[in-house]
Amino acid sequence: MTKRVLLTIVGFLVAIVLVANARALYEGVFFYLRDVVTYDPRAVQPISRAGRYASVYDLVAARNAERRAYILQRASRLPMVEIPISNSLTSNLFIRFADAPGPYTIFSAHYDKLYDDANYQGASDNTAAVSVLLAAMDELARRGDGGNRAFLFTGEEETGLRGAQAFVEYARANNIQIRAIINFDNIGRGSLAIRPLAEIPGFVFTLPLIGDFAYDGRALRASPAYPLANPRLTQELVRAQPGIVVSERFTARGDSNVFQADGIDTVLISSDNMYYLETTWHTYADRVELLDESNLDLAFELIMKVK
Repeated sequence: MTKRVLLTIVGFLVAIVLVANARALYEGVFFYLRDVVTYDPRAVQPISRAGRYASVYDLVAARNAERRAYILQRASRLPMVEIPISNSLTSNLFIRFADAPGPYTIFSAHYDKLYDDANYQGASDNTAAVSVLLAAMDELARRGDGGNRAFLFTGEEETGLRGAQAFVEYARANNIQIRAIINFDNIGRGSLAIRPLAEIPGFVFTLPLIGDFAYDGRALRASPAYPLANPRLTQELVRAQPGIVVSERFTARGDSNVFQADGIDTVLISSDNMYYLETTWHTYADRVELLDESNLDLAFELIMKVK
């Protein structure tokens, strides 16, 4: 085989890989490198201790049972149901507004931390989202404008999505009509991103004739096929807030995987900053001083716009 023929074959194979990974390279190279180059841990609008998300400072220092009690206290004036989770001392908290018949647009976030340790803050995963939901719930109650919105705080997400499964079972047994579930997980910096749901989360690329592989910043694993984010709900959210990034190759796994598997229209919304998430996810570096209040504002404003 001549050198020219060999180079031609190699070039052809490289071209195939590049074409197959055009979207992956756009999301995983352009956006990731952008985040690496621009990332400055100190370049944030700090969470105000006197502002609408002040609860984040109480929650990051609390263990899981204390976090549940904190939400219970904050929601005590609203109609609320505690939903038991099998083999758990914690529970889900499902909160609606008086006389709202449904079907409900539910805003959800898991309140449990991976490490049930006061020193582990879990600021992005998932304290920030819990704080946003509490602020939105309070504001809607103050305005008297809750309507068919509802709020779901799940436990045991970090132990196999068991809280989400318990909610689905409760909803079916009690004929709870659900229009959509918008699930916030890992917000806190940059813009918001709608991420497709997959069994193996991470940045996904394709090797032709071999398959997809997901890299989460720590491990490379084969990635089973997955659907893109729910098209109806994605379009609705982008219309409400045009700055939302819609990912195709930056996948996630969370409570929405359970909701989607049950046939519920759902999306998972996180930060779009891949580098920030990679360096903090499930580590003790996930701290409140890295959160940017402007990102939490984006999530809050979205809840206000969607009914």
